[in-house]
Amino acid sequence: MKIDYRKDIIELMQATGDDLQSLNQSMIALKIISKIYNQAVLGNPPHGEEKRELKAEKNEIATNSKNDEKSVDNVENEHEEKVPAKEKAKETAAKALSPTVLKNKNKYAAVTPLPKPMVKKIIPVAEPEEKQYQIRRKLLGSEAVDENGHSVQYFNEHLTRIEKLENGDTVTLLDHLNDSGNRPIIKVEHHPEPFAPGEEIIEFGPAVIHKDSFGLYIKKDSNGKSLGQVNPEKAILYLDLNTISHFNLHENDLISVVWRASDPSFIRIRWRYAEEEVTIPEKETVNKTKSPVKHKTKGKHKSLLHQLEKKEKQSTEKQSEEYTSRIDFDLDKKRVTVVVGDKSLTSNLAKVIEAHNGVARIIEMKQASNVLRACKESNYVILIQSYIKHSISQILINSPHKSYSIAMATTAGQLAVEKALYRARYKLNVTDNDQIQYPFLVND
Repeated sequence: MKIDYRKDIIELMQATGDDLQSLNQSMIALKIISKIYNQAVLGNPPHGEEKRELKAEKNEIATNSKNDEKSVDNVENEHEEKVPAKEKAKETAAKALSPTVLKNKNKYAAVTPLPKPMVKKIIPVAEPEEKQYQIRRKLLGSEAVDENGHSVQYFNEHLTRIEKLENGDTVTLLDHLNDSGNRPIIKVEHHPEPFAPGEEIIEFGPAVIHKDSFGLYIKKDSNGKSLGQVNPEKAILYLDLNTISHFNLHENDLISVVWRASDPSFIRIRWRYAEEEVTIPEKETVNKTKSPVKHKTKGKHKSLLHQLEKKEKQSTEKQSEEYTSRIDFDLDKKRVTVVVGDKSLTSNLAKVIEAHNGVARIIEMKQASNVLRACKESNYVILIQSYIKHSISQILINSPHKSYSIAMATTAGQLAVEKALYRARYKLNVTDNDQIQYPFLVND
């Protein structure tokens, strides 16, 4: 006998719910199906005890089915009753918490105390401290130093002049940095002190910038004092291109230059004056404590330039006559420096050089230490023997590092200088002699 119970088991499993009662009923049904299969297929009839168990299981299934019918009716009735009950529960939930919630609330309230109200304390910000420092003047600008000599704050030349800071002054600074990275100045106490030994700074100016074929240069200050009188290394200062570009310098501008007494050859431009503000130092008097007087006017500046232009005009009037060359040679626009002791007595020599297509420069030289520096950029150097010191001529002639060709004229006459130019042009003897044949254009 063959029994196919697979479809019945599938339907039984699909009808089985996930509640405990439904699972128990399905388990009993599976046991019954298994026993029926054993009896019908394997030929194992149930014993008395097994029969009783089988009967009891059948009764249990019948009882459960009745209970299920009742439970379905009860569920439908309970659902109808729960609808208004839920509405009542919503009303009572707002009035009282459930015992479980109250239990958890009391439990955690004992462990975690309620936070106490915080009182925010406002801590007052301390005002920045003020400290005093001493001013140390530098070639450009100044700096504030502490008691150990360490630099605390640097002030550029513009701020130094606005605050009128001098060496030895005392400044009071805030002990914090502003947006510019500097400590603000609160107070300045002026009591200048002398420089330390070897650190003395010498200022020369304001000096008017002049221009010649070699470029821009300064030679005298506004009081007529020559640079060579205060600086043993420089009688004339030519300005390099970087400096001219940095300060935007032009002819007739007013500048001040500085150097240390221990190193007079290292000269720096400290300040370029505006036309409306020119500092004119007073002439030296017995009372040396008097400070310079500052004139804020354009008139003083224009007056200085007018005086200088008047002197230059007077000197050019003496040179107004053209010179006719008498010796045949060409300087090919090379630079020629004529070294004399008194420039005013040799103003007509520039025409001789220009007549031979050269660039003339006539300098006064009274100190031998400055002569090589003054002539280093020249192609030819002409010495006027009657107007210079012997030591100056010897230095220029015997220098092993000279890059120029040199000749000497015995007098400041134009023909004597023209002959010296010819000898320097073709590197002949320094002095004139009868063996040199000059190619004269006209009879001497």
